[in-house]
Amino acid sequence: MGLQSSYDSSTLVCVTSFPGEERRMITEEFIPALFYEVDEQLRAIPKHPEAHLWPSEVVTLGLLYARKGVGNRAFSRWLTRDYRTLFPRLPERTRLFRLFVTHQDWTQVFLAAPMVLGVIDTYGIELIHPMREGRSPQQIGRKGVSNHRWMVGGKLCLVLNQWGLVVAWAWATANVAESSHL
Repeated sequence: MGLQSSYDSSTLVCVTSFPGEERRMITEEFIPALFYEVDEQLRAIPKHPEAHLWPSEVVTLGLLYARKGVGNRAFSRWLTRDYRTLFPRLPERTRLFRLFVTHQDWTQVFLAAPMVLGVIDTYGIELIHPMREGRSPQQIGRKGVSNHRWMVGGKLCLVLNQWGLVVAWAWATANVAESSHL
């Protein structure tokens, strides 16, 4: 069957059942499978007595949010509307996203192991055109150079091992020198 160019919100990934055969894994299968893999890695982290979600649930929801690639309101509506039965103690939207920020260190266990061979590189992320710098008091990025051109935004630094798996990452505003990520 292969990957199709049209996007269907009920399917997230393509899996191979038998050699030479691919089928779309529906979200109802993907979420429990993802939760199982996350829970296997995070079993040692205890649940806080006052917490509504287990650490594995928080990380699973964070990974789903990153995989879904939509805004926080759209993600929250999608999750509440379609998958409330999988997460019956789901907190309200802003509390959920505060949990993601507070416990982002739990995801470090999923980074790949460093190898002898690897690569490090930075990528500029332009948020606004340099001509528009300073127009808003809520501006996030700073003006700097990336890829030999001026931009206003930030830089993402990735360290990959020999198989292209992420070993570490860092980010900074665009005015930070790329050598400082090392």
